[in-house]
Amino acid sequence: MSRGIKMRKAVGTHGTLHRVADLQKRHDAQQTLPTLLCDGCNVPVRFVPAHDRSGADGSLPASVPAYIALNKGAEHLPGCRYNAPSHLQALLASGTDPEFLPALGDGRHELRLLILQQALKRGSAGPTLLPADAPLDGYLRTLGDLLTLQAMCEDDTLLTAQLTLRLGKKRVDWANFLYGQERYDAAWERLGSASSELPLALLGTVRSHRTPQPGDPHGVTFLNCAPKYQHTGVTDRRDFYEVSVGHTDAAWLKSFPVGAEIVMFGLWRQGRSSTASRPHPTDPRRTITSITHKLALRPVVAGQLVLVE
Repeated sequence: MSRGIKMRKAVGTHGTLHRVADLQKRHDAQQTLPTLLCDGCNVPVRFVPAHDRSGADGSLPASVPAYIALNKGAEHLPGCRYNAPSHLQALLASGTDPEFLPALGDGRHELRLLILQQALKRGSAGPTLLPADAPLDGYLRTLGDLLTLQAMCEDDTLLTAQLTLRLGKKRVDWANFLYGQERYDAAWERLGSASSELPLALLGTVRSHRTPQPGDPHGVTFLNCAPKYQHTGVTDRRDFYEVSVGHTDAAWLKSFPVGAEIVMFGLWRQGRSSTASRPHPTDPRRTITSITHKLALRPVVAGQLVLVE
């Protein structure tokens, strides 16, 4: 099970506060890094510099932002704000609606997605975000807290060990519900095999905001996340998997700044794929073909996007 939450600051042995950005600069300059302690419970922690995580099945590496993690063998003390299991237990014990997150007999809980799916289907993306009714607002806040905790954990085992997912009568594997950047292709394929929009949660890093052109009758702004690039095994062909959230409330989408990590939940749909070709940069006899696959979300209420912080 995940032992800790990714930290963005820690203290040195002399009490000096060290933030991730400053530690990354020291790492890049090949300077000696300080011995670090958790600023909540003083257990030993370590700096993990920004790096690329190797892709699988021909995909290109995914960027992993810098963070601070527990030393091998260390554990955050009970009550520390970075103790992931304690956070989860507090969320589960916070009086969440038992119809949405009931306790099971084995000590685990069950997250019932059908309630959210039905509530979101009743709405539609209009000119402004709809105010969530009290039950829906509570469901989304609980789900957002859980998924944010999962995104902040050092690994992905915490929620999978303590929570099961159910959509109506069907149990849903976590791998078929929560998708990080390295698995955008799997999300796209799952949407392609479905007969309707599916309730999915995607983790992403904001790359850009695209505002509508003057005279655009729809007036939709798009928040775009860093895509997944993937080699296909076919010479000179590459697949791109792009995630975008569209709404007419530009100010709301732009409140998630470029570089921010976010959780996006809702009824996703598979967008159209497009193909583009360009000459090979060094061999004029060859042509590079890029196929772009799109995953799209049109939120109904603001609680469907959550900043990871």
